[in-house]
Parts: sequence; C-alpha cells; structure tokens
Amino acid sequence: RVGLFKDPSELSAAVSMELLYYYALAHQNSFDVRWIKRGSIAESIILPMADRLVQRNGLAIRGSSRVNGVDFDAASGRVNAVRFTDYSSGSPVEGVLDDLDAVVLALGAKGMKAVMSGSPNLQNAAPELVRASQQDAIDVVACRLWLDKKVPTLEPANVFSRFEGLRGAGGTFFMLDQLQKDSEAELWAGDEIQGSVLACDFYGADRLMALDDEGILRLLMEELLPAAEPGFGGAKAVDWEVRRYPGAVSWFSPGSFSSRPPLETSVRNLMCAGDWVRMGDREHGSKGLCQERAFVSGLEAANALLGNGSLGSSGRNANRATVLPVRDDEPQVVLGRQLNNAKWGALASLGIDPPWLSSEQ
Repeated sequence: RVGLFKDPSELSAAVSMELLYYYALAHQNSFDVRWIKRGSIAESIILPMADRLVQRNGLAIRGSSRVNGVDFDAASGRVNAVRFTDYSSGSPVEGVLDDLDAVVLALGAKGMKAVMSGSPNLQNAAPELVRASQQDAIDVVACRLWLDKKVPTLEPANVFSRFEGLRGAGGTFFMLDQLQKDSEAELWAGDEIQGSVLACDFYGADRLMALDDEGILRLLMEELLPAAEPGFGGAKAVDWEVRRYPGAVSWFSPGSFSSRPPLETSVRNLMCAGDWVRMGDREHGSKGLCQERAFVSGLEAANALLGNGSLGSSGRNANRATVLPVRDDEPQVVLGRQLNNAKWGALASLGIDPPWLSSEQ
C-alpha cells in the first residue's frame, strides 16, 4: 500500500512485483530509509545544482511559472514553442519560449493532462501523450509536526496502515530529529529545541483531503502516533504545517503500462522523463515509483536528444550522460533465479508450463 501508495487491488501486479524485487528482494541489506543529513532535497541538492547550471551553462530558470501548452509545427515535424504563464510578479504574465531545439516533458499525470489540453496540434502528432494524459494520479497530504517533548522510538521511520481513521489511505512517519540529529537546530529554525520533529505523509489520501489542518493534527496526535508508539500519548504539538498535493503521485493502475508515456515520443525533438515513463531500449534496473528512476529517465532523455540530432551536429559529438546500473543482485537471489529457470526449463521440455501462464487457444 505504501510502496505504490494505493490499495493493492488498485495496483498493477507487474509493477508491484517489480517494486518489491527492486526495493526488498534483490538488495535486502539496502531495504532501509535513507534521509538527507541536513535540510531538504530542494535546499541541499536541487538549488545548488540549479545555481551551478546557471553559472556554468547560462541556464535560465523560470520559477513560479506554469506551462500552458506546447506548439507543434506540422511542416517541420517538430515542437517549436512552449507557452507559459509567469506568476513571479504576483500578477499573471503570459510568455512564449520559441525557436526551441527540443522539449523534455518532466511531468506527472496531472501536469500532462494540463499541458496536452492546451496543445491541440500536438495531440494529433503524439497520440501516446493524449493516452498518458488520461491516466489518474494519487493525492498526497504532507505534514510536519514540532512536539513539546522528545519521543524515543524503536526505529526512526514507520508505516501507518489499516487504521480506520486513514479512510483507505496509507501513511508513513519519519523522526527527523533522529534522522537529522547533527543539524537538529535547523529543524527549529533558530528557535529553542523543545522536542521531536516529525514528517508524516499520507498517500491515496483523497478521503483525507477534505479534513482541515486541525483534523489532520488530531488524527495524528490522538489516534495514529500513540498507536505506533505509546510515548506520543503524552506529547503535544507546539507547531504544525499541513500541505495538500492533489494528483501529485503516479498511479500504476492495472493495465496502465501501455498508456504510460514513452521516453522517446512520436515527435523527434520531444522527450518525456519521470518515474512513470516507459524507457524502451534504455530501460533501467530502478523500478516503480522512485526518484532514482525519474533521475535516470532525465539523463536518458538528454542522451536521446543528443543522439538523434535534435540538438544539432555539435550535440551528436557531445559527451553523453553516464547512467550507472543498479548494483548486482545478491548471490542468493541469483542462485534462486537460476534454480527456478532450470526447473521450469526441464518441465517445459515435457510440455508443462507454469500455472500462471496461459496459452492462446
């Protein structure tokens, strides 16, 4: 439920198995929480990387902007402009980026739906993106709690599941004061350190979205957290923050694979990136809903544009991004796969197929 953020009956069995294999089976000693040592991913990784690209490569980043559509030129068979609205000044300002070499759509289902609805010419040129835009996504509620006392826990991270108050959602909580203990003062933004700091996230949270902030707080402090660790029963929240993200997470529903966007689209200079993207010949060992897969797909989108000439002759000669494979499976997994293949290979020679496979009549 938490790994793919939906009830198992609403998930693709194939993607669920991929996720379990990637996260838990093939690399069992890595099945643990990794948390950045200080700050957030945005502060400690994305912002420095963006600054470096701006300073070294002249990248222009248009924050507080929303893409309204991508223009396709039928004569050249290329996308040639992106239309957007800039909200950075407080008032919406319409803008266009034109004479483009290439576009990478690093979007989820919600973003894809919005962009494709404003791109009528592209709809005809890339019907696979129309199919992708019809996919559903998962609502998320994210909370941060600052408590008046330290609450010791057996583990710094845990899962909420099957509580009546969740209303069908799944959840996780992370003890940030334990995971980021070397920079605990930063969690309190310079104020006096009083107690534990938690990040709590709910997935498949469509039925929780209507609760107000106080309702979410009561659910956590009165039901969920005390059930996970009795020590929370005597704690009070001195501050809290609740954020809601409708349609924020990819939903790998049954039968959705063929509708997920491909990395290389029907339009030569238009690529897609994200954890839900089908990577084709560039497929990678990272599976399911994960940042690693999203990152790798972005690198491969750039490599594809360099290789197909969309970025000009200089692009063809440019260095490709190096994509590291996932590390080898653990020995017992390799052995188990070999034994399984040998068994079913022998049975196949006798005309016996695995019971989960069926042949066409």
